[in-house]
Amino acid sequence: MQSNKLNAKDLINVGIYTAIYLVVFFMIGMLNAIPVLYPLTYFIAPVVTGIPFMLFLTKVDKFGMVSIMGVILAVFWYLMGYTYIPTITYILAGVLSDLVFGFGK
Repeated sequence: MQSNKLNAKDLINVGIYTAIYLVVFFMIGMLNAIPVLYPLTYFIAPVVTGIPFMLFLTKVDKFGMVSIMGVILAVFWYLMGYTYIPTITYILAGVLSDLVFGFGK
């Protein structure tokens, strides 16, 4: 019997996959140092960062895991110097995606 509560394993999965997502995002961001590749990063970044996120979604089996990832990313970007607009967007997108995934099960 599976519980709907988040446990330590779920939170560890969220932390690991969020860290992998950020590392991959920053590696792709390094392509901006090459001027010719700058316009291509808008196409490459979603595809490449989508890989760890899709792997994360294979581990998601409880409501709230994507929201937690969204909050972690929102706080990270806010601390990196972004404004409050991406912070609000990350949090709302995380909650919305959890609602969509919840209805899909």
